[in-house]
Amino acid sequence: MVAAPVNALGFENETQQERFTRYEYMWNNATDSERFFMDTAVKAHACGLSTEDFKFFARVVEGEGKDSDTDITDKVLIAVTVLNRVHCTSWPTTTVISTLKRPGQFLVVDRETGECNCARSLDSEWAIVIAYRLVAENAIDRHMVYYNSIGFTGYSRQFADYAYFGGNYFSCCTCKNNCEYCGELDPDWCQDDVVMLDDSYLMLRPEGVGPNYF
Repeated sequence: MVAAPVNALGFENETQQERFTRYEYMWNNATDSERFFMDTAVKAHACGLSTEDFKFFARVVEGEGKDSDTDITDKVLIAVTVLNRVHCTSWPTTTVISTLKRPGQFLVVDRETGECNCARSLDSEWAIVIAYRLVAENAIDRHMVYYNSIGFTGYSRQFADYAYFGGNYFSCCTCKNNCEYCGELDPDWCQDDVVMLDDSYLMLRPEGVGPNYF
């Protein structure tokens, strides 16, 4: 049974703490197939973001990624790139929104207004959820902080090739500050030792869930 959107359940008078407690209960007592369709606010809470910040993040991921009937790998990796930049002290921004709105970094974000006019999708929202999991579990290289998006081709010779999915070339780069985030769980990391993810590395939608892009 798929959970109904929380904004349709009639909890207008609950306190913020009561709402967060409800979100926690919903999230912790659901399968991924159910979580995929949950209200955006619940997914945002699970990621520790405000609903508006999560929506903006999902719009950028949707605009920078490529639709696929089989997987959401490149959208997940785009979201991971953003999170890695947030946590690495080599980057001047420390929040998701400031990272996304940093001028000249993401093609779908207007460098003058800081707005993104792309529509988000359930795929891009779920990609963010999975990205947070990968980062929390240290299940993906923390040095992956660059990618050439759709419209560009090839890797930069300055960085280590890491993945190619959905027309995006993902790369790793040595942390200039040798910060705790980049080094604490992989202190012997070396750019020359980076191994490319192969085509079998796919991020799939939950079981029973089909494509959900616009």
